[in-house]
Amino acid sequence: MDVSEIRHRLGLTQAQFADLLVVTQPAVAAWEAGRRAPSRQLAIVLDRVARCFDGPNRSYGEHRGRPIELPEERWEAVVVPDHEVTLPTRLDWSPRAGERDLRDAEQRAGAYAQVLDEGTPADVRFWIDPDELVALWPDVPVARHMRAPVGELVAALRAHG
Repeated sequence: MDVSEIRHRLGLTQAQFADLLVVTQPAVAAWEAGRRAPSRQLAIVLDRVARCFDGPNRSYGEHRGRPIELPEERWEAVVVPDHEVTLPTRLDWSPRAGERDLRDAEQRAGAYAQVLDEGTPADVRFWIDPDELVALWPDVPVARHMRAPVGELVAALRAHG
C-alpha cells in the first residue's frame, strides 16, 4: 500500500497526515509523487499505519443498517496522545469538529468516542492507543449501542495487556 492510498483511506489531507507523522506537507507530497522516499524510521511508522487496515476484526451486528465492527485483538498505537489532532470530517462531522488536545484526558475520551462511534476498525487502530482506551474506560462517552461492544474490547485488551 502506498502513502497516498494509506492517507486517502484514513480520510486525511496531506497536511493532516504530515502533522501526525511530524513531517512537512511537502515531504508527504514528495513521497506520494515518488520524488523522495521516507527515512527508514518513517518507513517503519508508515508500515505500522498500513497494518491498521489488516484484521482481525470482530462484528457486533449492526445499528441503523451500519455494521458495528471493532478490532479483535491488541494493536500497536500509531497516534500517541502527546499532541493536538483534528479528526477527519467523516469521523467528526459535528459542530465540535476541530483540534482535540490528546494530552487532556477529557478531550482524548471525546476523540476516542467519535472514532469508536463513527469509525472503522482501521480508524480505531490508527487513532486510538489501546492502553489509553483501557485507562479511560468507562469514561469514554460512546453512543449507547457501542457501550457493550467497546466494553468487550476493553476487557479483551486488559486480558492480553
